[in-house]
Amino acid sequence: MSKREFTGFDVDTVADAVRQPPLDDMRTVARARRRRRTSGVALVLVVAVAGVAMLPLFGNAGREGWTGPDQPPVRPDRSGQLFLTGPDSAVLAGVRDADEGCFTVWFRNTDDGGRSWTDDEMTRYRTTSQCGPDEQGNPLGNPEFSVLSQRSYLVRDGDQLLLSTDYGRTWRDAEQAVVTVPAFPARAQPVFCQWGQGCGALREPLAVSSTGTVYRLGGKPPSPYPPAIIYPSADGTIWATYWPGDIGVMVVARSVDRGATWTTWQPPERADVIALAGVSAREAYLLIGPPPPAGAQPTEVEGTAQLLRTTDGGRTWADMGTDLPNSLENRFLVVGSDGSLLLVETGNTEPSRNTSKAMIGLDAGRHFKTVREYDRRDGGVGAAPGYAWLYGRDDLAVGGADHVQLTGDGTAWTRFPLPD
Repeated sequence: MSKREFTGFDVDTVADAVRQPPLDDMRTVARARRRRRTSGVALVLVVAVAGVAMLPLFGNAGREGWTGPDQPPVRPDRSGQLFLTGPDSAVLAGVRDADEGCFTVWFRNTDDGGRSWTDDEMTRYRTTSQCGPDEQGNPLGNPEFSVLSQRSYLVRDGDQLLLSTDYGRTWRDAEQAVVTVPAFPARAQPVFCQWGQGCGALREPLAVSSTGTVYRLGGKPPSPYPPAIIYPSADGTIWATYWPGDIGVMVVARSVDRGATWTTWQPPERADVIALAGVSAREAYLLIGPPPPAGAQPTEVEGTAQLLRTTDGGRTWADMGTDLPNSLENRFLVVGSDGSLLLVETGNTEPSRNTSKAMIGLDAGRHFKTVREYDRRDGGVGAAPGYAWLYGRDDLAVGGADHVQLTGDGTAWTRFPLPD
């Protein structure tokens, strides 16, 4: 990693260099849960609480075969999706239509806080498979991408997985380029990914070095299903959740030896795990929604969400008794730059007032106080370990964000311009 890149994540979305799983079984609970939602930032001050109920998690859930939740679409507007790689560096990426029914995946980057951005004419990938419409006139192509670092990107084009380590100028077969190891090298950064925020082509934990080399694990995975969340803690611990689309078999996993071995637990029956944030080898947080009744989707359930905390490496979890209501919107948890727990969530999704917000959790997350609402029409948010941001646009008559408001603690905010 360059000095501008954060320890603990190599940008939010690293693509996997792994096998292509069947996608037909992925379009059930996930698409109903999180279609096009973006979020608003909430800062949670985490405090130990005595006397809370301890909830053991148990089991090594898993089924043979692979099914999983549908990956959410990338941001459809012209602004693309921001992947923060350092306090002043980022990659902006997106997909647009190209000639003859194909698609172009484009990438732009900045290393001066968004004041200048590279052009995307040389940093792009044009799909070569599944071009044109199907019998119903819908496009056949559905390329997925992941940003690995400031210079390294992955694109899944049909059954092809392509890797670039030179800012998207040239592409190689990722299946051959990715290095399989028993454990991630000490200097390779495990990739951060949170469901609903552009996991893209990711199918398993990956790590990437400062030279752009991408690593995958050769040992037995903690689940046969794809990861929904991968969260590298500051101390090198990797926390993850795995979800096949059936909330009854969600798996929470932890590795303290860079992916060589994993300890897994299964949350309470039918727990709807929304977000995960790992603080250290012993401490982590789970945000879960109330379990839906049989036949109902999680989005149909009203009530209060649960914020669970472990301080013993996941053996037991304390229910913090939060008053945070269940929500239809995406929520992402990250540990802020000051060690606090940041929660990002979309706000009002009405076109006339698409408001994102930031909240602060008090009393170990039992109560939440709104510290910022951002009514800039776009309503989107993003997050990565250490930071969270809210998308917005000054000219509300034009679609697409032209900046983000970036924070590491929910108090101080920095404007990070996006290119037009």
